[in-house]
Amino acid sequence: MAEPAATAPETSLLGLLLPLLTVAFALAALWWVMRRQGGRGAAAGPARIVQIMAVGPRERILIVDHDTQRFMLGVTPTAISLLAHLEPKDAAKNPANASASPNEYVIETTR
Repeated sequence: MAEPAATAPETSLLGLLLPLLTVAFALAALWWVMRRQGGRGAAAGPARIVQIMAVGPRERILIVDHDTQRFMLGVTPTAISLLAHLEPKDAAKNPANASASPNEYVIETTR
């Protein structure tokens, strides 16, 4: 009977280490791609979250841009409510001159 050829310890270690390094590299590359795309799989579209403010343990106020409009939304575990429609300061003063900077808005309440 022929005995199996003895393998060197370096060969068996390389056989275990190479697949492990390949999987680690693939996970690192996936993490990098997800981070570049916006973290949680954010899709490119007309809506964008500008700011999130926590007002309770599970309640949030969101400032959201959609196309050329900005909204303030109240978010709870069971509902999403429109709190205010935000208008640029210059547009509120003079609708013909709506060239306010993106950070200067006036709250126009919906109630």
